[in-house]
Amino acid sequence: MEEIILAVDGGATKTALTLRKRDGTVLLDKLGESSNYQTSGADQVLAVLVHLLTEVKSALPTAQVDIAVFALAGIDSERDRTVVQTIVEEACLVAGLQVAKLIVENDAQAAMLGATGCQPGVSLISGTGSIAFAHDGKGDINRSGGWGHRAGDEGSGYWIGREALRAIFRMEDGRGAVTSLYRSVLEELSIETIEELADWLYGSAYSVDRVARLSIVVDRCAQQGDRVAIRILEQAAEELALLVASVIRKSNLEETECVVYLNGGAVMHSGRIRGKLEEIGETEFPQCRFVMASRSPLEYIVERGWQWSRNEG
Repeated sequence: MEEIILAVDGGATKTALTLRKRDGTVLLDKLGESSNYQTSGADQVLAVLVHLLTEVKSALPTAQVDIAVFALAGIDSERDRTVVQTIVEEACLVAGLQVAKLIVENDAQAAMLGATGCQPGVSLISGTGSIAFAHDGKGDINRSGGWGHRAGDEGSGYWIGREALRAIFRMEDGRGAVTSLYRSVLEELSIETIEELADWLYGSAYSVDRVARLSIVVDRCAQQGDRVAIRILEQAAEELALLVASVIRKSNLEETECVVYLNGGAVMHSGRIRGKLEEIGETEFPQCRFVMASRSPLEYIVERGWQWSRNEG
């Protein structure tokens, strides 16, 4: 019987799942809620995965898949990996799904391995959060960033949205430049006054995801020439370049020709961020070629699973 792979890309915003045969035939594509246990909690992630995996089982000729790659955000330490592995195994058990080979990894790491084909290369993701991974082509993997919105995620959609909020309050106080972000952000949030914005910021309606979506507003204002918005996006690119530089040094790739794959909504939807990154890259990383990932992270996670199968086989 032809091999079947299950690939899961779980982030802070949503969980994407695909079930496929080796020849590429899609048996199931499904979307669910967040499966980052650090932001949603272990019980919520378990419920999300059980729901999705129950549908997977219904789409299978038997109750087994040959390879399952669960690439989930929030795996930032060995403790995290143990916690998430336990959640995934329990979800499979509750759903009645049998997995011959189970891979549980950080979502960005799995996507990087799939994108680079385990050759020297870098994956930079700037979505709700930000993180960079590099592979030296010899088996060593290095990471920078991904420390979450409270302490890091510089250059991410959340970081951009937060900087926009800071600029608005600075303008209100007379400590910062006048910016069209003020009115545009309030309109985006359906808020009329600065006092309501402060209430929202510390109220129950606040969420990391909603702040991250403000990055779209920042990009729109930048396209209209707002200098504060332009500077926020340029700073975001500079922060992302620091992530790239860090993993390149850690992986000793300074003199190695390689590709830096760019992925995630924040970098995907902002031509200004991409342009600034390429500008920095030409000067600081002449050995690297910055390219927008041609496929979604989920597609690279699928490839990660097939790579494992080929190498083990």
